[in-house]
Amino acid sequence: MAVTGDRVNVRAASTTAVLVGLGALALGTLDARAAAADGPVADTEQPRRRDATWREIMRGPYHSSRLFATPVADTVGPYILAVSWDGSLLENPGVLSSAGVVAIGFGDIAQLEYRHTSAISLDEIAAPVPAVGVQLEAPLPDDPSWPAVALAFRLGVPRTETRGATTIEETVTDLYLVARQRLPGRLSTATLHAGVRMSSAELALGGDASGSARRRLFLPAGGVELAVGDHTVAITEVGRAPSFDRDPGGAPMIGAGVIGRLGVRWYLHPAFSFDASVGYQVDDATSPAGVRSVVDWDIRLGGELFVPWGAIACRTAALFCS
Repeated sequence: MAVTGDRVNVRAASTTAVLVGLGALALGTLDARAAAADGPVADTEQPRRRDATWREIMRGPYHSSRLFATPVADTVGPYILAVSWDGSLLENPGVLSSAGVVAIGFGDIAQLEYRHTSAISLDEIAAPVPAVGVQLEAPLPDDPSWPAVALAFRLGVPRTETRGATTIEETVTDLYLVARQRLPGRLSTATLHAGVRMSSAELALGGDASGSARRRLFLPAGGVELAVGDHTVAITEVGRAPSFDRDPGGAPMIGAGVIGRLGVRWYLHPAFSFDASVGYQVDDATSPAGVRSVVDWDIRLGGELFVPWGAIACRTAALFCS
């Protein structure tokens, strides 16, 4: 599923990009050579000690709770804040369409989050609605032979848009059940992700049009991560997503489409990664298979910044120390 977003104004998107860039620059100046040696994830627990050095604090470990849009069965971890952003100029030429995710970990198995949930909008581009939610990881043994399993709930926040004299309000509330399995032996560089998405989608039209539709959908989702170097991971994800449309009479209707994405994640620092991906969508309700126009394709750039707020608070103010 594509990580796509609301059409926010350029000023808000630029501010987010600047904040992420400054965070990455600050982290890179701590010790770039140490970061290159550490790789994307360190093997030791994150220190929360008064005498911990900045190098020890920033080296991790850090775990993303997503592929691109699909949640995975891992939380960001205790006392960790993850902030991610990505943007595209292809969805709406001349306008920077962006999406963001903020997740904060509480304990080893829970996190609160604000993110976007994938959907295909009324104008046939992927334009997901925002959602707030919680993700809980099952307390299974930390053993490579055991899969990780998590439940993620996203309460949809209405996405409102005005098109001419018509107002459009789209809402998607999701419940994900996802599993992750790392392959053993010679295939240990690959990690499989699979799950099911239970969506409650609502579409309401106002202004010069009126009507509403609501539908519950059960949609598969999955992906693969493949480590292709010490600091690079190739990611592919595919899944079905709610699709908003109108019938020939103009009444709102809700169907389902397919959204896929393929890309690369570079760990420029253990606490900062850069994403580049290309996506494709097929709206089952309104179009035949195949490439219809450039809006079917989407190229996105983004990144994710991890802030170990617990370790920083311990070192600077003696709070949340282990």
